Amino acid sequence: MRGPARFSLAGSAGIGAAALADLLGHWPAADGPLYRLLATRIVRLADTGELPAGLRLPPERDLAAALSLSRNTVAAAYQLLRDEGMAESRQGAGTRIVPHRTTPAAVHRANGFFAGLLETSVVDADLTLAVVDCAPQVAAALADPAAVVGGIREVTGTSGYFPLGLPALREAIAGHLTDRLGLPADPAQVIVTTGGQQAVDLLIRCEVLPGQPVAVEDPTFPGVLDALHRSGARVIGMPAGAGLDPERLEHVVRTHRPAMVYLIPTHHNPTGLVMPAGHRRRVARLAAAHPDTLFVDDMTLTELPLGDTPPPAPLAALAPRQPNLVSAGSLSKVYWGGLRTGWIRASAGLIARMAAAKAAADLGSPAFPQAVIAALLNDQHDGILKWRREWLRARHDALTGALRAALPEWTWPEPDGGLTLWVRLPGAGDSGAFAQAALRHGVAVVPGRLLSVSSGGAGSGGAGQRSEHLRLAFTQAPDVLARSALALAQAGPGAGSRARG
Repeated sequence: MRGPARFSLAGSAGIGAAALADLLGHWPAADGPLYRLLATRIVRLADTGELPAGLRLPPERDLAAALSLSRNTVAAAYQLLRDEGMAESRQGAGTRIVPHRTTPAAVHRANGFFAGLLETSVVDADLTLAVVDCAPQVAAALADPAAVVGGIREVTGTSGYFPLGLPALREAIAGHLTDRLGLPADPAQVIVTTGGQQAVDLLIRCEVLPGQPVAVEDPTFPGVLDALHRSGARVIGMPAGAGLDPERLEHVVRTHRPAMVYLIPTHHNPTGLVMPAGHRRRVARLAAAHPDTLFVDDMTLTELPLGDTPPPAPLAALAPRQPNLVSAGSLSKVYWGGLRTGWIRASAGLIARMAAAKAAADLGSPAFPQAVIAALLNDQHDGILKWRREWLRARHDALTGALRAALPEWTWPEPDGGLTLWVRLPGAGDSGAFAQAALRHGVAVVPGRLLSVSSGGAGSGGAGQRSEHLRLAFTQAPDVLARSALALAQAGPGAGSRARG
């Protein structure tokens, strides 16, 4: 038990109820009274520096609404924080976190989307993370790497440090892009990264200065929002729930002259839509007309169609020598996320800048797994892809079928591919409050504001606007997905407007 600490309450910032709800993660998943679980999670956030000393917590009524709880439950949690010496309340000043041991450098209020990755609590069905099972061919190769890697000594006999990536893998990725995806690529144009998240982060760190504008689709992949928030970029969202309007994109580029435009043209995250061919040509022409703006095509989900139509060629294939058309991708969604293998295809100058930044960060991704991946990419990729697409379709069909039966009033754009549904709640449902209610029925879902620029999702710590959308990943086993739809129905499509204690 901590003793009370005194501190000045003047001038400290507050956190909105929606933003705190996002940071709490899967807090109700453990056993125990809700008020104690809530207080324990707030203490943990304070200890990690995500809730810094002096921060004003939301009013009890606001937090109760955001969490779909009774006000008495939140009041009891705040009282427990005061009893433990972790918070102090004063008339007119609200309830604030008291000083605790942390450092200013530790304080980073990340996008709440990642809270689940940092927890040990378990839910019955986690539909928040679009992570896939390891493909059997990949598992076999990892169990017996000598069966796929011919010259192991050629790898282990080196220093093991390859900031640009293992040459064999750079060559394999370049060949894959050229032969299978229609994007001419040379190994010198490729850098290997530790997953697609590092690819995005490297591009932002090397090409975007604090305060510079960056344009993204809204909604979009929350990982890019978090990276942009940490970089200090000024993020501009472009509505894309039904597909990106090229007129809107052109207006944003002409008006704001962004340092970067980040797009997911093929199997967009979270909608699963594909940008039409005509729109792609307009993006390529726009890139040619604005050479100072970097246009990034995130191809991580490109090879995951739900139908039989092959995916279109990347944006850079329309102008392979256009230096500001950059492609980034990952094998995490096809092979396995645990391999942490991503890549960037860009001009030689940009590749050199990112290699310097990567060398300073980690000296290069692990070399031996790269040798295994290079062999799989060269010899077994088509078989892995066939298996993954069958795996994916079974799960998509299980979730959509169960949702239509249990929650017929829910709607979503039919995805062309990818791993997620972008569901709209009926009426004026608040997906943030609904996500909290769903947790208490054993299902974790992503409220739409965490994928939105306009709703304060990028780690802003602000109040956050209501969103009527949920992102549901269909990567769990089919029977789990079917059960999750029933649990979501029990939580109630209108649960966002009802308080629970």
